[in-house]
Amino acid sequence: MFVELFMLFDEIIFFGRAGMLPLYQNSNTMKTKLIILIALIAITTSSCLVKSLHPFYTEKDVIYKPELLGNWQGKDSSTWEISQHKGFAGIFKPEQNGNAYDIKFTDKNGTSKFLAHLFTVNNQLYLDFYLPDMQGQDLAVMHMIPAHTLARVELANKQITINWYNEEWLIKLFNENRIRIAHERIPYDLDEKNPDNFQVILTAPTAELQKFIDKYGNDPAAFKDNKNDYTFVLRKKS
Repeated sequence: MFVELFMLFDEIIFFGRAGMLPLYQNSNTMKTKLIILIALIAITTSSCLVKSLHPFYTEKDVIYKPELLGNWQGKDSSTWEISQHKGFAGIFKPEQNGNAYDIKFTDKNGTSKFLAHLFTVNNQLYLDFYLPDMQGQDLAVMHMIPAHTLARVELANKQITINWYNEEWLIKLFNENRIRIAHERIPYDLDEKNPDNFQVILTAPTAELQKFIDKYGNDPAAFKDNKNDYTFVLRKKS
Protein backbone atom coordinates (compact mmCIF):
# COMPACT_ATOMS: atom_id res chain seq x y z
CA MET A 1 0.00 0.00 0.00
CA PHE A 2 2.78 2.46 0.82
CA VAL A 3 4.37 1.89 -2.59
CA GLU A 4 1.06 2.77 -4.29
CA LEU A 5 0.61 5.77 -2.01
CA PHE A 6 3.97 7.31 -2.78
CA MET A 7 3.64 6.61 -6.51
CA LEU A 8 0.46 8.66 -6.41
CA PHE A 9 2.17 11.39 -4.45
CA ASP A 10 4.96 11.52 -7.03
CA GLU A 11 2.35 12.36 -9.69
CA ILE A 12 0.37 15.00 -7.78
CA ILE A 13 2.37 16.61 -5.02
CA PHE A 14 4.62 18.74 -7.25
CA PHE A 15 1.60 20.75 -8.36
CA GLY A 16 1.26 22.05 -4.79
CA ARG A 17 -1.76 22.05 -2.56
CA ALA A 18 -3.16 25.23 -4.14
CA GLY A 19 -3.16 23.65 -7.59
CA MET A 20 -4.78 20.33 -6.78
CA LEU A 21 -8.41 21.41 -7.12
CA PRO A 22 -8.30 22.84 -10.66
CA LEU A 23 -6.12 19.91 -11.74
CA TYR A 24 -8.56 17.13 -10.92
CA GLN A 25 -11.54 19.18 -12.04
CA ASN A 26 -10.07 19.24 -15.55
CA SER A 27 -8.58 15.76 -15.69
CA ASN A 28 -10.62 12.58 -15.29
CA THR A 29 -7.45 10.55 -14.87
CA MET A 30 -6.13 12.74 -12.09
CA LYS A 31 -9.56 12.83 -10.44
CA THR A 32 -9.63 9.04 -10.36
CA LYS A 33 -6.16 8.89 -8.84
CA LEU A 34 -7.12 11.39 -6.18
CA ILE A 35 -10.19 9.35 -5.28
CA ILE A 36 -7.97 6.29 -4.94
CA LEU A 37 -5.62 8.31 -2.77
CA ILE A 38 -8.51 9.33 -0.53
CA ALA A 39 -9.40 5.68 -0.11
CA LEU A 40 -5.84 4.95 1.00
CA ILE A 41 -5.47 7.71 3.57
CA ALA A 42 -7.43 9.12 6.47
CA ILE A 43 -9.19 12.36 5.58
CA THR A 44 -8.78 14.89 8.36
CA THR A 45 -11.60 17.29 7.56
CA SER A 46 -14.70 17.38 9.72
CA SER A 47 -16.59 14.10 9.59
CA CYS A 48 -20.02 15.50 10.51
CA LEU A 49 -20.59 17.96 7.67
CA VAL A 50 -21.52 17.42 4.03
CA LYS A 51 -18.19 17.50 2.18
CA SER A 52 -17.29 17.78 -1.49
CA LEU A 53 -14.07 17.59 -3.48
CA HIS A 54 -15.42 20.21 -5.87
CA PRO A 55 -16.79 23.64 -4.93
CA PHE A 56 -20.52 24.10 -4.59
CA TYR A 57 -20.39 27.39 -6.53
CA THR A 58 -19.42 28.66 -9.97
CA GLU A 59 -17.93 32.11 -10.51
CA LYS A 60 -21.16 33.38 -12.08
CA ASP A 61 -23.07 32.49 -8.90
CA VAL A 62 -20.69 34.26 -6.51
CA ILE A 63 -21.84 37.51 -4.94
CA TYR A 64 -20.27 39.82 -2.40
CA LYS A 65 -22.13 41.41 0.50
CA PRO A 66 -20.21 43.81 2.77
CA GLU A 67 -22.81 43.17 5.47
CA LEU A 68 -20.90 40.01 6.36
CA LEU A 69 -17.74 41.89 7.27
CA GLY A 70 -16.80 42.55 10.88
CA ASN A 71 -16.56 40.80 14.23
CA TRP A 72 -19.36 38.47 15.24
CA GLN A 73 -20.28 36.61 18.40
CA GLY A 74 -21.89 33.17 18.53
CA LYS A 75 -24.25 31.97 21.24
CA ASP A 76 -21.59 29.53 22.42
CA SER A 77 -19.11 32.41 22.98
CA SER A 78 -17.32 31.60 19.74
CA THR A 79 -16.03 34.54 17.72
CA TRP A 80 -16.04 35.02 13.97
CA GLU A 81 -13.77 37.59 12.32
CA ILE A 82 -14.88 38.07 8.71
CA SER A 83 -12.81 40.17 6.31
CA GLN A 84 -12.60 40.62 2.56
CA HIS A 85 -10.20 38.19 0.91
CA LYS A 86 -7.25 39.66 -0.95
CA GLY A 87 -6.18 37.76 -4.04
CA PHE A 88 -3.11 37.54 -6.24
CA ALA A 89 -3.08 40.32 -8.87
CA GLY A 90 0.21 39.56 -10.60
CA ILE A 91 3.94 39.55 -10.01
CA PHE A 92 5.17 42.70 -8.24
CA LYS A 93 1.60 43.93 -7.89
CA PRO A 94 -0.21 44.45 -4.58
CA GLU A 95 -2.96 42.02 -3.68
CA GLN A 96 -6.43 43.10 -4.71
CA ASN A 97 -9.71 42.76 -2.87
CA GLY A 98 -11.63 39.76 -4.12
CA ASN A 99 -15.23 38.57 -3.96
CA ALA A 100 -14.52 36.05 -1.21
CA TYR A 101 -14.16 36.18 2.57
CA ASP A 102 -11.46 35.24 5.05
CA ILE A 103 -13.11 33.82 8.16
CA LYS A 104 -11.25 33.39 11.42
CA PHE A 105 -13.28 31.19 13.75
CA THR A 106 -12.26 30.89 17.40
CA ASP A 107 -13.79 28.83 20.19
CA LYS A 108 -12.56 27.09 23.34
CA ASN A 109 -10.76 24.49 21.21
CA GLY A 110 -8.67 26.94 19.22
CA THR A 111 -8.72 28.95 15.98
CA SER A 112 -9.39 27.91 12.39
CA LYS A 113 -9.15 30.00 9.22
CA PHE A 114 -11.40 29.48 6.21
CA LEU A 115 -11.81 30.88 2.72
CA ALA A 116 -15.52 31.31 2.02
CA HIS A 117 -17.55 32.21 -1.06
CA LEU A 118 -21.07 33.55 -0.84
CA PHE A 119 -23.27 32.43 -3.72
CA THR A 120 -26.88 31.99 -4.72
CA VAL A 121 -28.95 29.13 -6.08
CA ASN A 122 -32.53 30.13 -6.93
CA ASN A 123 -32.14 33.37 -4.93
CA GLN A 124 -31.13 31.50 -1.76
CA LEU A 125 -27.83 32.47 -0.14
CA TYR A 126 -25.19 29.84 0.59
CA LEU A 127 -21.61 29.82 1.85
CA ASP A 128 -18.96 27.45 0.56
CA PHE A 129 -16.29 26.94 3.24
CA TYR A 130 -12.79 25.80 2.31
CA LEU A 131 -9.67 25.27 4.43
CA PRO A 132 -6.91 26.70 2.21
CA ASP A 133 -3.90 26.26 4.48
CA MET A 134 -3.26 22.91 6.08
CA GLN A 135 -1.29 23.08 9.30
CA GLY A 136 1.07 20.56 10.80
CA GLN A 137 4.25 18.64 10.11
CA ASP A 138 5.13 18.52 6.38
CA LEU A 139 4.68 14.80 5.87
CA ALA A 140 1.35 14.90 7.70
CA VAL A 141 0.17 17.82 5.55
CA MET A 142 1.01 15.82 2.41
CA HIS A 143 -1.64 13.31 3.50
CA MET A 144 -4.40 15.89 3.76
CA ILE A 145 -6.91 16.71 1.05
CA PRO A 146 -9.03 19.80 1.75
CA ALA A 147 -12.76 19.63 1.14
CA HIS A 148 -15.60 22.09 0.61
CA THR A 149 -18.49 22.25 3.06
CA LEU A 150 -21.87 23.88 2.49
CA ALA A 151 -24.07 26.13 4.62
CA ARG A 152 -27.30 27.99 3.93
CA VAL A 153 -27.12 31.63 5.04
CA GLU A 154 -29.65 34.19 6.21
CA LEU A 155 -28.87 37.88 6.82
CA ALA A 156 -31.19 40.06 8.90
CA ASN A 157 -30.96 42.82 11.53
CA LYS A 158 -27.20 42.63 12.14
CA GLN A 159 -27.49 38.87 12.50
CA ILE A 160 -26.08 36.02 10.43
CA THR A 161 -27.67 32.59 10.59
CA ILE A 162 -25.44 29.83 9.23
CA ASN A 163 -27.13 26.47 8.67
CA TRP A 164 -24.55 23.79 7.90
CA TYR A 165 -25.69 20.68 6.04
CA ASN A 166 -24.88 17.59 8.06
CA GLU A 167 -23.56 14.25 6.91
CA GLU A 168 -26.07 12.06 8.74
CA TRP A 169 -28.88 13.66 6.71
CA LEU A 170 -26.95 13.05 3.49
CA ILE A 171 -26.25 9.41 4.33
CA LYS A 172 -29.95 8.90 5.08
CA LEU A 173 -30.84 10.23 1.63
CA PHE A 174 -28.44 7.73 0.06
CA ASN A 175 -29.68 4.83 2.19
CA GLU A 176 -33.29 5.58 1.24
CA ASN A 177 -32.34 5.79 -2.47
CA ARG A 178 -33.70 9.33 -2.63
CA ILE A 179 -30.68 10.77 -4.43
CA ARG A 180 -28.22 9.69 -7.09
CA ILE A 181 -25.04 11.75 -7.10
CA ALA A 182 -21.40 10.71 -7.45
CA HIS A 183 -19.74 10.05 -4.11
CA GLU A 184 -17.33 7.81 -2.22
CA ARG A 185 -17.92 6.08 1.11
CA ILE A 186 -14.68 6.15 3.09
CA PRO A 187 -14.22 4.09 6.30
CA TYR A 188 -12.98 6.08 9.27
CA ASP A 189 -10.45 3.33 9.91
CA LEU A 190 -8.84 1.48 7.00
CA ASP A 191 -9.25 -1.76 8.97
CA GLU A 192 -12.81 -0.95 9.98
CA LYS A 193 -15.28 -3.71 9.00
CA ASN A 194 -18.43 -2.00 10.27
CA PRO A 195 -20.38 -0.97 7.13
CA ASP A 196 -22.07 1.84 9.07
CA ASN A 197 -18.82 3.46 10.22
CA PHE A 198 -17.89 5.60 7.23
CA GLN A 199 -17.99 9.11 5.90
CA VAL A 200 -19.31 10.31 2.55
CA ILE A 201 -17.32 12.50 0.16
CA LEU A 202 -19.24 14.00 -2.77
CA THR A 203 -17.24 13.73 -6.01
CA ALA A 204 -19.80 15.13 -8.45
CA PRO A 205 -18.98 18.24 -10.51
CA THR A 206 -20.33 21.62 -9.44
CA ALA A 207 -23.26 21.56 -11.87
CA GLU A 208 -24.62 18.37 -10.32
CA LEU A 209 -23.97 19.66 -6.80
CA GLN A 210 -26.14 22.69 -7.54
CA LYS A 211 -28.98 20.50 -8.81
CA PHE A 212 -28.74 18.64 -5.51
CA ILE A 213 -28.85 21.94 -3.57
CA ASP A 214 -31.83 23.14 -5.58
CA LYS A 215 -33.81 19.97 -4.86
CA TYR A 216 -32.90 19.33 -1.21
CA GLY A 217 -31.56 22.67 0.04
CA ASN A 218 -34.68 23.55 2.03
CA ASP A 219 -35.08 20.25 3.84
CA PRO A 220 -35.25 21.22 7.58
CA ALA A 221 -33.75 17.83 8.53
CA ALA A 222 -30.51 18.87 6.81
CA PHE A 223 -29.41 21.11 9.65
CA LYS A 224 -29.61 18.81 12.66
CA ASP A 225 -29.23 15.19 13.63
CA ASN A 226 -29.98 13.11 16.72
CA LYS A 227 -27.16 14.73 18.70
CA ASN A 228 -26.31 18.10 17.19
CA ASP A 229 -27.84 21.24 15.80
CA TYR A 230 -25.77 22.63 12.93
CA THR A 231 -27.21 26.14 13.09
CA PHE A 232 -24.98 29.02 14.16
CA VAL A 233 -26.56 32.38 15.00
CA LEU A 234 -24.06 35.23 14.98
CA ARG A 235 -24.64 38.75 16.26
CA LYS A 236 -22.52 41.79 15.40
CA LYS A 237 -20.15 42.75 18.19
CA SER A 238 -20.41 46.40 19.21
